[in-house]
Amino acid sequence: MRLTVACLIVVLLVGAFITTAQSAARPETGTIIRDTIRNGDGLLVIYNNWTMDTVAVLTDRWDKPKVAVYLRTKDALEIDGLKDGEYSLYFTIGSGWNSSAGDFEKVYNHVLFPPMVFETDDTNYTIQEVELQEADATNFVPGRFSFPDISS
Repeated sequence: MRLTVACLIVVLLVGAFITTAQSAARPETGTIIRDTIRNGDGLLVIYNNWTMDTVAVLTDRWDKPKVAVYLRTKDALEIDGLKDGEYSLYFTIGSGWNSSAGDFEKVYNHVLFPPMVFETDDTNYTIQEVELQEADATNFVPGRFSFPDISS
């Protein structure tokens, strides 16, 4: 009986460790969370200088997600193939990514950037660059705007 209880405790502890390790897994930078066909010429470059991971969500002007990409702290990524048009750029910042919920387990902030426009002509295309920087304070007010649904 004593051996059975000890084995059960070890199994429970190992099970708890495995569950914690799985939920704490961080996707690699560039992991696509949501995507649509991208066959344009526009390019968006994002530099994450924050000390936390983020997910960038690019939406059309009706806030329908076009692409959502995971971006680790102190890393950068490129989103190419963007068609001409106006887009909104959202970020969710946090820890413990939950792909089913489409957000972090612990959300520190949701950010909405001003609209950005991508245009192409015979010889030129738009390249937008966004650099995320740490700030001493935040203007995060939950519910101020609706974050796009990227849940699976």
